[in-house]
Amino acid sequence: MTLAEAFKPADRLVSARLSDAYHAWNRARGDRFAPRREEMTPALLRSSLPWTWFVDVIEGGADFRFRVAGDRVVQFMGRRFAGELMSAHLEEPFFARMQAFLHECLRRRGPVALGPMRSLRQGKEHLGIEVIGMPLSDDGAAVTTIFGGLDASALGAG
Repeated sequence: MTLAEAFKPADRLVSARLSDAYHAWNRARGDRFAPRREEMTPALLRSSLPWTWFVDVIEGGADFRFRVAGDRVVQFMGRRFAGELMSAHLEEPFFARMQAFLHECLRRRGPVALGPMRSLRQGKEHLGIEVIGMPLSDDGAAVTTIFGGLDASALGAG
């Protein structure tokens, strides 16, 4: 199965945490294609905040900048990446797959999910991950940030 074939609609998420983030995004966006970044508040994300992340879209997707991540995402990643560009990490397969995932979210201008599948993160290959990415828009027209969530568990666990 190719990566493109592995993308799935957000309503097929397995993780309850990621489903909570998706429902919060849906409530915040209303009838727009995407909410603004400031609408994704800690109060709105209370149940899923530790598993969420924000990535800024640079020049329409030419690159991405890590902005902020919850404690569980930082724990999975092994450190904070805030302020760093994705392009600086593409030699690692995990980031190459993440870049393709973010581009798919941009292309769809809507939510996209992936997994559960084996992690490609170095040192975390023993884990299964599921992710969701959802567009945010500061101007109501362009995707300026991608809001997402990551849930990891032992392979074969729920």
